[in-house]
Amino acid sequence: MRKWVALLLAYLVLGAAAALHLVGADHAVQHYGRESVPPGAGFWLGTDHLGRDVLALTLQGLRISLQVGTVAAGLAVSLGAALGMAAGWYRGAVDRAAVWLSSAVAAIPAILLILAIGFMLGQGYLSAIAAIAAVSWVGVFRVVRAETERQKTRDYVLAARGAGAGTLQVLPRHILPNLLPMLLVQLALHFVYAVNTEVILSFLGVGVAEQPSWGRTILFGVHDLAEGHPWPLAAVTVAMFGLIFPVQRLADHLRDRLDPRAAAPR
Repeated sequence: MRKWVALLLAYLVLGAAAALHLVGADHAVQHYGRESVPPGAGFWLGTDHLGRDVLALTLQGLRISLQVGTVAAGLAVSLGAALGMAAGWYRGAVDRAAVWLSSAVAAIPAILLILAIGFMLGQGYLSAIAAIAAVSWVGVFRVVRAETERQKTRDYVLAARGAGAGTLQVLPRHILPNLLPMLLVQLALHFVYAVNTEVILSFLGVGVAEQPSWGRTILFGVHDLAEGHPWPLAAVTVAMFGLIFPVQRLADHLRDRLDPRAAAPR
């Protein structure tokens, strides 16, 4: 398992460093006269049909996916954990309201709801992050709610409450630490979900605007593939695999070791 973690970290560090180095480059500018150049010394991964450097596009797409995936996953896990702890601890009206909200969100196909939110908010980083987080918190809520209900009847929690500890003391000191392994697994799973969803949104024109995200690169790569130039599509596909597969393997390993009850995003 350590080799997967090392591979992932090396990929992210090198990719992020290269992407930051290329932030000021004219990677998104069309260059007539160098369209569809095959991979070689001048352009390691070639150029697309608009004359853009495929390597620069791929690295910029990695940067966007890291940003959207990390923030969206963090928001989804935080929101789901907060609502789940509140519902599992207070029960009553709080629990009924939270369960009703989660059921309402889960009743709508996730991709349709994400697209609707994306269309309402418009293109951009914030709209993509908000749309993904607003839908994907439901799975976290369910597992955290169930675990909070179980934890609050444990002897150490009852002892703390008997000693006069209030809710704001018990939840962060006694409940939350026991939820951290579960939340770590959920964070990894939701990162993968967020990256995949952002690619779909950008492919459909609802994701990050005016940026060379992987979804947009795939969209243009389909055009290149139809013209017999597979390298733009191949480059972004390999890059996505290089990011998602190690994270998914890490999530599976953490789930087996720390939390076999963890649920994947809806």
